[in-house]
Amino acid sequence: MNHHYSFKIKTGKGILPRKHNNVEITNDFLPQQEILFDKNTRLFISHCGQNSINEAIYAGVPLICIPNSGDQFYNSSLVEHLGIGIYVPFTFKNEKGEDQRNENVQNDFQNALNEMLNNKIENKYLNAVNELREKVLSNVGAKDIFLQKIVEIIGE
Repeated sequence: MNHHYSFKIKTGKGILPRKHNNVEITNDFLPQQEILFDKNTRLFISHCGQNSINEAIYAGVPLICIPNSGDQFYNSSLVEHLGIGIYVPFTFKNEKGEDQRNENVQNDFQNALNEMLNNKIENKYLNAVNELREKVLSNVGAKDIFLQKIVEIIGE
C-alpha cells in the first residue's frame, strides 16, 4: 500500500537540503501546536525539549527524538522508555565521556521512520501515547496543570 507523507522542516540558517515536493523547508517559526493537532499528523520528529514532549502527548502524537543539548537527551530516553516514541541519537558519549557523532544516524533515522510509519507497529506507539494522554487528562481535568500531572505520572 502506497502512502503519501508531507514534512514541514525548520532548518538552521544556510542549511538548504535538496527539495522534494512533499517537503516544506523554512527558516521561519512553525506553528507546532497547529501541526500537532492536525488530523493528518501521524508522527512528530523533534529535538524533544520538555515543551515539545508535553505538546505531543497532549495532541496524542508519537515522537522520533533527535536531541542536541541539555535535558533533551534524558527526555528522549524517557520517551523511548514510555513507549511513545523512538530515540535516534545524533551523538553519544564515548568511553572517555566525549561527544562522538553517531555514524549510523541516517540508517537509525530511516529505521525509526519506517517503524513509526508502519501501520502495524505505529499503533503500538500511537496506543501508548494516547493511553498516557488519557491517563494525564483524566487525572488533570484542566490544561493548566498538565505539566505537573505528567511529571507525577512519569515519575511513577
